Amino acid sequence: MPTVLVTGARGLLGSSLVPYLKTAGNRVICVSRKPGTDVCADLTNRSEALRCVSSIKPDTIINLAALTDVDACERDKNSAYIANVSIVENIVASLRAAALSSHLLQISTDQLYDGQGPHTEPDITLTNAYAESKYKGEIAAAAAPSTILRTNFFGPSQRAGRASFSDWILASLRSLTPITVFDDILFSPLSISSLVALIAIVASRPQTGIFNLGSMHGMSKADFAFALANVFDVPTGTMKRGFSSSRSQYAYRPKDMRMDSTLFERTFSVKLPTLMREIESMREDDAHASR
Repeated sequence: MPTVLVTGARGLLGSSLVPYLKTAGNRVICVSRKPGTDVCADLTNRSEALRCVSSIKPDTIINLAALTDVDACERDKNSAYIANVSIVENIVASLRAAALSSHLLQISTDQLYDGQGPHTEPDITLTNAYAESKYKGEIAAAAAPSTILRTNFFGPSQRAGRASFSDWILASLRSLTPITVFDDILFSPLSISSLVALIAIVASRPQTGIFNLGSMHGMSKADFAFALANVFDVPTGTMKRGFSSSRSQYAYRPKDMRMDSTLFERTFSVKLPTLMREIESMREDDAHASR
């Protein structure tokens, strides 16, 4: 039974990924600074990271630990570095010190892209502190045998008190709360159910490198919101289209994060779904869960 160490297991992605990995036959060990997980360790501390990694001796480490609040990263670049770079550096240093051949699976972000998409992996444009810190985290991860996945996702949150982008849209529309969705921000996310399945594939047969991992044929966040509302048959009278420039934000947001994921498809022999198909599958998953 492969041993998979997961950091950031209590987050939005980890809350769905951990159960999936267990069902797939992995021995999953979750690490957090807070009590209540399998191992309590502060991975920002190199000695604690070494103690953790050397005692578990995992086959695979999936690093989900990150500071993902874009404005918080901009306001406090040191905290962004500690969360998004130092933890990765400490994991890599621990693997070396313990002479382990564990494979590191580093989850990165589509915010490394801007300008006209879809973007291939070399097409980097760093426009905020969050993107800069995640890119430096990629560089740190590449010092070990690693797979780096640049991705984005949506779908029902399994973590209490933490809503996803799609959760926010549907909850706002159902409560008749006015919201504005942006026509000038484009992306190509996967549903969380697809993403966890693909991460499990990578963990089971890892390939070293950097890969975009997103849906095909991305769209604007406004088109996504209206498509989601249509699939779930919720009224859209309280939702309007707008532009991100009309909203006051501390940090700049990239405008076109659409990714070309053909390298991932070719390397792992999979066919990625279109974004519209992913939205439809979310409704199908919801209907199946309610039976």
